[in-house]
Amino acid sequence: MTFAWDLFLIAGNPSVHAGTPKGGSSNITPANMFNSPDGLGFDDAGRLWILTDGDVSNTGDFAGMGNNQMLCADPDSGEIRRFMVGPAGCEVTGISFAPDQRALFVGIQHPGENGGSTFPEHLPNGKPRSSVMIITRDDGGIVGA
Repeated sequence: MTFAWDLFLIAGNPSVHAGTPKGGSSNITPANMFNSPDGLGFDDAGRLWILTDGDVSNTGDFAGMGNNQMLCADPDSGEIRRFMVGPAGCEVTGISFAPDQRALFVGIQHPGENGGSTFPEHLPNGKPRSSVMIITRDDGGIVGA
């Protein structure tokens, strides 16, 4: 019994780690780089949604990475685009689409971790809270289309 496989992507910063595996695969560019892909989900059109839970230090191997984020990828072409970026210190986690694909729910976990909050002071106790966001399009269309 045999099978074939390939790597869809290797995350990393191509500017910091040019020519090395840490620099990522060819479909990772300075416009869509990320580290630590964690959550994955497919929508009904076959788009792959990638959520990250990486180091947000922006130093060393993680230089230039920024906050955790959610990206959308086309498995056929390999194209990857950043869809949203979470608040400082958070993990972007958990993804679910409404049955009609017109609403996307995504979790934001432990924002402001390690004192990295940029949230307004008027929040309860002045601290950000974990939450679930709902994302819709202004025109009511399918999210990601």
